[in-house]
Amino acid sequence: MNLLPFLGHLRSLVFCSALCLAMLTGCGGGGSGNSASTSAASLPPSAASASDSNVAIVSVEAGPGSNVNIPYVTVTLCVPGTTTCKSIDHVLLDTGSTGLRIFSSNLSAAPALSLPAQTINGSSTITECAQFLNSVAWGSIKNADVRIGNKTASSMAVQVMDSNMPAGLSSVCSSNPVMVPPGTATGNQTALSANGILGVSLFANDGQHYFYCASPTTACYFIPATNQQVQNPVTQFASDNNGVVVQLPTISSTGNTSAQGYLIFGVGTQSNNSLGSANVVAVNANSGYFTTNYKGSNFTHSFIDSGSNGLYFDDASISTSCTYAATGFYCPPSSLSLSATLGSASVNFSIANADSLFTSGASNYAFNNLGGTLATGYFDWGLPFFFGRYVYTVVEGKTVGAQTGPFYAFTN
Repeated sequence: MNLLPFLGHLRSLVFCSALCLAMLTGCGGGGSGNSASTSAASLPPSAASASDSNVAIVSVEAGPGSNVNIPYVTVTLCVPGTTTCKSIDHVLLDTGSTGLRIFSSNLSAAPALSLPAQTINGSSTITECAQFLNSVAWGSIKNADVRIGNKTASSMAVQVMDSNMPAGLSSVCSSNPVMVPPGTATGNQTALSANGILGVSLFANDGQHYFYCASPTTACYFIPATNQQVQNPVTQFASDNNGVVVQLPTISSTGNTSAQGYLIFGVGTQSNNSLGSANVVAVNANSGYFTTNYKGSNFTHSFIDSGSNGLYFDDASISTSCTYAATGFYCPPSSLSLSATLGSASVNFSIANADSLFTSGASNYAFNNLGGTLATGYFDWGLPFFFGRYVYTVVEGKTVGAQTGPFYAFTN
Protein backbone atom coordinates (compact mmCIF):
# COMPACT_ATOMS: atom_id res chain seq x y z
CA MET A 1 0.00 0.00 0.00
CA ASN A 2 1.34 3.41 -0.82
CA LEU A 3 1.77 5.87 1.99
CA LEU A 4 -0.52 8.71 0.96
CA PRO A 5 -1.26 12.14 2.44
CA PHE A 6 -3.03 12.33 5.76
CA LEU A 7 -6.76 13.04 5.88
CA GLY A 8 -7.34 15.49 8.70
CA HIS A 9 -10.39 15.70 10.94
CA LEU A 10 -10.90 17.93 13.94
CA ARG A 11 -11.28 15.12 16.45
CA SER A 12 -9.00 12.66 14.76
CA LEU A 13 -5.48 13.41 13.85
CA VAL A 14 -5.89 10.18 15.44
CA PHE A 15 -7.15 8.53 12.38
CA CYS A 16 -3.90 8.75 10.49
CA SER A 17 -2.87 5.91 12.58
CA ALA A 18 -3.70 2.38 11.68
CA LEU A 19 -3.48 3.01 7.97
CA CYS A 20 -0.05 4.58 8.01
CA LEU A 21 0.95 0.93 7.93
CA ALA A 22 2.76 0.87 4.62
CA MET A 23 2.62 -2.64 3.23
CA LEU A 24 5.63 -4.63 2.12
CA THR A 25 6.17 -6.90 -0.83
CA GLY A 26 7.18 -10.31 0.45
CA CYS A 27 7.75 -9.07 3.98
CA GLY A 28 8.61 -11.74 6.48
CA GLY A 29 9.04 -14.51 3.98
CA GLY A 30 12.11 -16.72 4.04
CA GLY A 31 15.70 -15.75 4.59
CA SER A 32 17.45 -14.90 7.80
CA GLY A 33 19.55 -12.09 9.09
CA ASN A 34 22.45 -12.30 11.48
CA SER A 35 22.00 -13.73 14.96
CA ALA A 36 21.52 -10.30 16.50
CA SER A 37 18.90 -9.22 14.01
CA THR A 38 16.85 -12.39 14.18
CA SER A 39 16.53 -12.60 17.95
CA ALA A 40 13.42 -11.74 19.92
CA ALA A 41 13.67 -8.76 22.24
CA SER A 42 13.00 -9.51 25.91
CA LEU A 43 10.56 -7.53 28.03
CA PRO A 44 11.85 -4.05 28.90
CA PRO A 45 13.21 -3.11 32.33
CA SER A 46 10.16 -1.80 34.13
CA ALA A 47 8.41 -1.26 37.43
CA ALA A 48 5.57 -3.21 35.82
CA SER A 49 5.14 -6.95 35.52
CA ALA A 50 2.78 -9.06 33.46
CA SER A 51 0.91 -10.11 36.60
CA ASP A 52 0.01 -6.55 37.66
CA SER A 53 -3.70 -5.77 37.74
CA ASN A 54 -3.32 -2.85 35.32
CA VAL A 55 -1.01 -4.47 32.75
CA ALA A 56 -1.56 -6.24 29.43
CA ILE A 57 1.16 -7.68 27.22
CA VAL A 58 1.97 -6.06 23.88
CA SER A 59 3.65 -8.14 21.19
CA VAL A 60 5.30 -6.91 18.00
CA GLU A 61 5.47 -9.98 15.81
CA ALA A 62 4.46 -11.65 12.57
CA GLY A 63 0.71 -11.38 12.68
CA PRO A 64 -2.14 -11.40 10.18
CA GLY A 65 -0.94 -9.91 6.92
CA SER A 66 2.76 -10.34 7.82
CA ASN A 67 3.43 -6.62 8.13
CA VAL A 68 6.18 -5.09 10.27
CA ASN A 69 6.12 -2.93 13.40
CA ILE A 70 2.57 -3.71 14.42
CA PRO A 71 1.94 -3.91 18.18
CA TYR A 72 -0.70 -6.48 19.06
CA VAL A 73 -2.85 -7.05 22.13
CA THR A 74 -5.61 -9.53 22.94
CA VAL A 75 -9.09 -8.19 23.70
CA THR A 76 -12.04 -10.12 25.15
CA LEU A 77 -15.60 -9.07 24.29
CA CYS A 78 -18.64 -10.29 26.22
CA VAL A 79 -22.38 -9.92 25.88
CA PRO A 80 -22.96 -7.22 28.52
CA GLY A 81 -23.49 -8.57 32.01
CA THR A 82 -22.84 -12.20 31.02
CA THR A 83 -20.03 -14.71 30.80
CA THR A 84 -20.72 -15.26 27.09
CA CYS A 85 -17.42 -14.03 25.76
CA LYS A 86 -14.86 -14.33 23.01
CA SER A 87 -11.18 -13.38 22.95
CA ILE A 88 -9.76 -11.78 19.80
CA ASP A 89 -5.99 -11.86 19.41
CA HIS A 90 -3.76 -9.75 17.18
CA VAL A 91 -5.69 -6.52 17.71
CA LEU A 92 -3.66 -3.46 16.75
CA LEU A 93 -2.73 -1.27 19.72
CA ASP A 94 -3.24 2.27 18.47
CA THR A 95 -2.46 5.38 20.52
CA GLY A 96 -3.56 7.46 17.53
CA SER A 97 -7.26 6.54 17.35
CA THR A 98 -10.18 6.20 19.70
CA GLY A 99 -12.29 3.12 20.32
CA LEU A 100 -12.41 -0.62 19.81
CA ARG A 101 -13.10 -1.87 16.26
CA ILE A 102 -13.32 -5.60 15.51
CA PHE A 103 -14.00 -7.24 12.16
CA SER A 104 -17.37 -8.97 11.99
CA SER A 105 -15.70 -12.09 10.59
CA ASN A 106 -13.75 -12.51 13.83
CA LEU A 107 -16.95 -12.44 15.86
CA SER A 108 -18.87 -14.73 13.53
CA ALA A 109 -16.14 -17.39 13.35
CA ALA A 110 -16.81 -20.36 15.61
CA PRO A 111 -17.49 -20.05 18.43
CA ALA A 112 -19.56 -17.09 17.28
CA LEU A 113 -20.36 -14.16 19.53
CA SER A 114 -23.51 -12.13 18.89
CA LEU A 115 -23.47 -8.70 20.54
CA PRO A 116 -26.57 -6.57 21.13
CA ALA A 117 -27.05 -3.51 19.00
CA GLN A 118 -26.57 -0.05 20.41
CA THR A 119 -29.86 1.82 20.52
CA ILE A 120 -30.08 5.60 20.23
CA ASN A 121 -33.40 7.49 20.15
CA GLY A 122 -35.30 4.33 19.27
CA SER A 123 -32.98 3.21 16.47
CA SER A 124 -31.08 -0.05 16.85
CA THR A 125 -29.39 0.17 13.44
CA ILE A 126 -26.58 2.58 14.28
CA THR A 127 -23.68 2.46 11.83
CA GLU A 128 -20.50 4.49 11.54
CA CYS A 129 -17.76 5.42 9.12
CA ALA A 130 -14.48 6.35 10.80
CA GLN A 131 -11.87 8.04 8.63
CA PHE A 132 -8.30 6.81 8.77
CA LEU A 133 -5.48 7.72 6.40
CA ASN A 134 -6.96 7.18 2.95
CA SER A 135 -9.27 4.47 4.20
CA VAL A 136 -12.50 4.10 6.12
CA ALA A 137 -13.61 1.78 8.92
CA TRP A 138 -17.26 0.98 8.26
CA GLY A 139 -19.63 -1.04 10.39
CA SER A 140 -22.41 -1.29 12.94
CA ILE A 141 -22.26 -0.17 16.55
CA LYS A 142 -22.77 -2.85 19.18
CA ASN A 143 -22.55 -2.97 22.96
CA ALA A 144 -20.07 -5.17 24.77
CA ASP A 145 -18.23 -5.63 28.01
CA VAL A 146 -14.60 -5.23 26.99
CA ARG A 147 -11.78 -6.87 28.93
CA ILE A 148 -8.11 -6.10 28.32
CA GLY A 149 -5.73 -7.82 30.69
CA ASN A 150 -7.49 -7.67 34.06
CA LYS A 151 -9.42 -4.48 33.30
CA THR A 152 -13.05 -4.38 32.16
CA ALA A 153 -15.12 -1.63 30.57
CA SER A 154 -18.80 -2.46 31.00
CA SER A 155 -21.45 -2.18 28.28
CA MET A 156 -19.59 0.18 25.99
CA ALA A 157 -20.06 0.99 22.31
CA VAL A 158 -17.73 -0.79 19.88
CA GLN A 159 -17.65 -0.86 16.09
CA VAL A 160 -18.09 -4.19 14.32
CA MET A 161 -16.39 -3.59 10.97
CA ASP A 162 -17.47 -5.01 7.62
CA SER A 163 -17.05 -4.11 3.96
CA ASN A 164 -20.67 -3.24 3.18
CA MET A 165 -20.49 0.55 3.18
CA PRO A 166 -23.35 1.79 0.98
CA ALA A 167 -22.67 3.81 -2.13
CA GLY A 168 -23.58 7.47 -1.93
CA LEU A 169 -21.94 8.27 1.38
CA SER A 170 -18.74 9.72 -0.07
CA SER A 171 -19.74 13.27 0.85
CA VAL A 172 -19.61 12.23 4.49
CA CYS A 173 -17.33 9.19 4.59
CA SER A 174 -15.07 9.97 1.59
CA SER A 175 -14.51 7.60 -1.32
CA ASN A 176 -11.39 6.06 0.21
CA PRO A 177 -10.96 2.26 0.47
CA VAL A 178 -12.86 0.41 3.17
CA MET A 179 -10.78 -1.56 5.68
CA VAL A 180 -11.19 -5.34 5.49
CA PRO A 181 -9.52 -8.29 7.23
CA PRO A 182 -6.07 -9.51 6.15
CA GLY A 183 -6.00 -11.21 2.78
CA THR A 184 -9.53 -10.27 1.74
CA ALA A 185 -9.13 -6.96 -0.09
CA THR A 186 -10.81 -6.60 -3.49
CA GLY A 187 -11.82 -3.55 -5.48
CA ASN A 188 -11.92 -0.37 -3.42
CA GLN A 189 -10.76 -2.05 -0.21
CA THR A 190 -7.56 -2.16 1.83
CA ALA A 191 -6.54 -4.96 4.17
CA LEU A 192 -5.57 -4.22 7.76
CA SER A 193 -2.80 -6.43 9.14
CA ALA A 194 -4.77 -7.08 12.31
CA ASN A 195 -8.08 -8.51 13.55
CA GLY A 196 -9.18 -5.14 14.83
CA ILE A 197 -8.02 -1.85 16.33
CA LEU A 198 -7.82 -0.89 20.00
CA GLY A 199 -7.76 2.91 20.00
CA VAL A 200 -6.42 4.40 23.23
CA SER A 201 -5.74 7.95 22.08
CA LEU A 202 -5.83 11.35 23.75
CA PHE A 203 -9.60 11.52 23.35
CA ALA A 204 -12.51 9.95 25.20
CA ASN A 205 -14.85 9.52 22.20
CA ASP A 206 -14.16 9.14 18.52
CA GLY A 207 -16.05 12.11 17.04
CA GLN A 208 -16.72 10.29 13.76
CA HIS A 209 -19.68 9.92 11.38
CA TYR A 210 -22.86 8.08 12.39
CA PHE A 211 -26.13 6.99 10.72
CA TYR A 212 -29.37 5.85 12.38
CA CYS A 213 -31.32 4.02 9.64
CA ALA A 214 -31.24 0.44 8.41
CA SER A 215 -30.21 1.53 4.90
CA PRO A 216 -27.83 4.40 5.65
CA THR A 217 -27.96 7.53 3.51
CA THR A 218 -26.82 11.08 4.12
CA ALA A 219 -30.41 11.83 5.16
CA CYS A 220 -29.98 9.83 8.36
CA TYR A 221 -26.55 11.18 9.25
CA PHE A 222 -26.38 12.39 12.84
CA ILE A 223 -23.98 13.24 15.62
CA PRO A 224 -24.65 11.22 18.78
CA ALA A 225 -24.02 12.60 22.23
CA THR A 226 -20.37 12.10 23.17
CA ASN A 227 -21.24 9.35 25.66
CA GLN A 228 -23.12 7.43 22.92
CA GLN A 229 -20.20 7.37 20.52
CA VAL A 230 -17.47 4.73 20.29
CA GLN A 231 -15.43 5.29 23.44
CA ASN A 232 -11.81 4.96 24.46
CA PRO A 233 -12.11 1.76 26.56
CA VAL A 234 -9.59 2.99 29.12
CA THR A 235 -11.86 5.88 30.12
CA GLN A 236 -14.57 3.34 30.95
CA PHE A 237 -12.49 1.42 33.50
CA ALA A 238 -13.40 1.86 37.17
CA SER A 239 -9.80 2.85 37.96
CA ASP A 240 -6.52 3.49 36.17
CA ASN A 241 -8.62 5.30 33.59
CA ASN A 242 -6.77 8.53 32.79
CA GLY A 243 -4.50 7.17 30.05
CA VAL A 244 -1.93 4.54 29.19
CA VAL A 245 1.80 3.90 29.21
CA VAL A 246 3.36 1.82 26.44
CA GLN A 247 6.75 0.28 27.20
CA LEU A 248 8.70 -1.58 24.52
CA PRO A 249 12.26 -2.91 24.78
CA THR A 250 15.40 -1.62 23.10
CA ILE A 251 16.05 -3.56 19.88
CA SER A 252 18.89 -4.02 17.41
CA SER A 253 19.51 -1.45 14.67
CA THR A 254 19.11 -4.32 12.20
CA GLY A 255 15.79 -5.36 13.69
CA ASN A 256 14.42 -8.24 15.73
CA THR A 257 12.09 -11.09 14.91
CA SER A 258 9.72 -9.88 17.61
CA ALA A 259 9.49 -7.77 20.75
CA GLN A 260 7.29 -7.86 23.82
CA GLY A 261 6.33 -5.03 26.10
CA TYR A 262 3.69 -3.70 28.44
CA LEU A 263 0.48 -1.76 28.01
CA ILE A 264 -0.01 -0.17 31.42
CA PHE A 265 -3.36 1.36 32.25
CA GLY A 266 -3.37 4.62 34.15
CA VAL A 267 -0.73 7.32 34.52
CA GLY A 268 0.39 8.24 38.02
CA THR A 269 -2.23 5.95 39.54
CA GLN A 270 0.03 3.11 40.72
CA SER A 271 3.71 2.57 41.43
CA ASN A 272 4.20 1.01 37.99
CA ASN A 273 2.96 3.97 35.92
CA SER A 274 4.53 7.05 37.50
CA LEU A 275 5.09 9.98 35.18
CA GLY A 276 8.32 10.79 36.99
CA SER A 277 10.65 13.05 35.02
CA ALA A 278 9.25 12.15 31.60
CA ASN A 279 9.20 14.87 28.97
CA VAL A 280 5.67 16.27 28.74
CA VAL A 281 4.44 17.35 25.30
CA ALA A 282 1.49 19.75 25.34
CA VAL A 283 -0.97 19.38 22.45
CA ASN A 284 -3.81 21.29 20.87
CA ALA A 285 -6.85 20.30 22.93
CA ASN A 286 -9.09 19.94 19.86
CA SER A 287 -6.82 18.22 17.34
CA GLY A 288 -4.17 16.60 19.53
CA TYR A 289 -1.37 18.00 17.35
CA PHE A 290 1.87 19.47 18.64
CA THR A 291 4.90 20.99 16.89
CA THR A 292 8.07 19.12 15.98
CA ASN A 293 11.08 21.18 14.98
CA TYR A 294 13.20 19.25 12.49
CA LYS A 295 16.12 20.74 10.57
CA GLY A 296 14.91 24.22 11.45
CA SER A 297 11.37 23.69 10.20
CA ASN A 298 8.24 23.45 12.32
CA PHE A 299 6.00 20.47 11.65
CA THR A 300 2.84 21.78 13.29
CA HIS A 301 0.77 18.64 12.72
CA SER A 302 2.78 16.20 14.82
CA PHE A 303 1.49 13.25 16.81
CA ILE A 304 2.74 10.12 18.60
CA ASP A 305 1.12 7.01 17.18
CA SER A 306 1.79 3.36 17.91
CA GLY A 307 -0.57 2.48 15.06
CA SER A 308 1.90 3.73 12.45
CA ASN A 309 4.70 1.37 11.58
CA GLY A 310 7.35 3.98 10.82
CA LEU A 311 8.53 7.50 11.46
CA TYR A 312 6.73 9.47 8.76
CA PHE A 313 7.68 13.02 7.78
CA ASP A 314 8.61 15.07 4.74
CA ASP A 315 12.33 15.36 3.94
CA ALA A 316 13.13 15.62 0.25
CA SER A 317 16.84 15.14 0.97
CA ILE A 318 16.28 11.49 1.98
CA SER A 319 16.04 9.05 -0.90
CA THR A 320 12.83 7.14 -1.49
CA SER A 321 14.43 5.08 -4.28
CA CYS A 322 13.53 1.70 -2.83
CA THR A 323 13.28 -1.44 -4.92
CA TYR A 324 12.03 -4.02 -2.42
CA ALA A 325 10.15 -1.87 0.08
CA ALA A 326 6.77 -0.41 -0.74
CA THR A 327 6.51 3.08 -2.18
CA GLY A 328 6.77 5.70 0.54
CA PHE A 329 9.59 4.25 2.62
CA TYR A 330 12.96 5.99 2.89
CA CYS A 331 16.01 4.22 1.44
CA PRO A 332 19.08 6.40 2.11
CA PRO A 333 22.42 4.95 0.92
CA SER A 334 23.44 4.50 4.57
CA SER A 335 21.69 4.93 7.91
CA LEU A 336 21.11 8.53 8.97
CA SER A 337 21.50 9.85 12.52
CA LEU A 338 18.96 12.63 12.94
CA SER A 339 17.43 14.73 15.69
CA ALA A 340 14.30 16.76 16.30
CA THR A 341 12.67 18.69 19.11
CA LEU A 342 9.27 17.73 20.52
CA GLY A 343 8.04 20.56 22.67
CA SER A 344 11.20 21.36 24.65
CA ALA A 345 12.76 17.88 24.47
CA SER A 346 15.39 16.83 21.96
CA VAL A 347 15.03 13.38 20.40
CA ASN A 348 17.70 11.49 18.48
CA PHE A 349 16.51 8.96 15.91
CA SER A 350 17.77 7.01 12.94
CA ILE A 351 16.44 6.31 9.48
CA ALA A 352 17.82 3.18 7.80
CA ASN A 353 17.54 1.94 4.27
CA ALA A 354 14.22 0.07 4.20
CA ASP A 355 15.44 -2.23 1.43
CA SER A 356 18.42 -3.24 3.55
CA LEU A 357 16.29 -3.82 6.63
CA PHE A 358 13.81 -6.02 4.83
CA THR A 359 16.30 -8.06 2.79
CA SER A 360 19.07 -8.60 5.36
CA GLY A 361 16.62 -9.60 8.07
CA ALA A 362 13.73 -11.06 6.14
CA SER A 363 12.32 -12.79 9.21
CA ASN A 364 12.31 -9.61 11.29
CA TYR A 365 9.13 -7.80 12.25
CA ALA A 366 10.41 -5.16 14.71
CA PHE A 367 12.48 -2.20 13.51
CA ASN A 368 13.45 1.00 15.35
CA ASN A 369 14.71 2.96 12.33
CA LEU A 370 12.07 2.53 9.64
CA GLY A 371 10.73 5.71 8.09
CA GLY A 372 8.90 7.18 5.14
CA THR A 373 7.27 10.20 3.62
CA LEU A 374 4.18 12.09 4.74
CA ALA A 375 2.48 15.29 3.66
CA THR A 376 4.29 18.55 4.36
CA GLY A 377 3.74 19.84 7.89
CA TYR A 378 2.99 16.42 9.41
CA PHE A 379 5.34 14.41 11.62
CA ASP A 380 4.14 10.98 12.64
CA TRP A 381 6.16 9.54 15.52
CA GLY A 382 5.18 5.94 14.86
CA LEU A 383 6.20 2.69 16.49
CA PRO A 384 10.01 3.06 16.05
CA PHE A 385 9.75 5.97 18.52
CA PHE A 386 8.37 3.60 21.17
CA PHE A 387 11.28 1.13 21.29
CA GLY A 388 13.43 1.66 24.38
CA ARG A 389 11.07 4.28 25.82
CA TYR A 390 8.12 4.76 28.11
CA VAL A 391 5.47 6.62 26.11
CA TYR A 392 2.49 8.14 27.94
CA THR A 393 -0.88 9.14 26.49
CA VAL A 394 -3.10 11.10 28.88
CA VAL A 395 -6.75 11.54 27.93
CA GLU A 396 -8.54 14.87 27.63
CA GLY A 397 -9.95 16.13 30.92
CA LYS A 398 -8.06 13.55 32.97
CA THR A 399 -5.46 14.62 35.50
CA VAL A 400 -2.01 13.47 36.53
CA GLY A 401 -1.10 15.46 39.61
CA ALA A 402 -1.52 19.12 38.66
CA GLN A 403 -1.46 18.42 34.92
CA THR A 404 -4.60 17.93 32.85
CA GLY A 405 -4.86 16.05 29.57
CA PRO A 406 -4.72 15.80 26.70
CA PHE A 407 -0.96 15.46 26.58
CA TYR A 408 1.79 13.05 25.65
CA ALA A 409 4.95 12.31 27.61
CA PHE A 410 7.98 10.15 26.99
CA THR A 411 11.33 9.16 28.43
CA ASN A 412 14.60 9.44 26.53
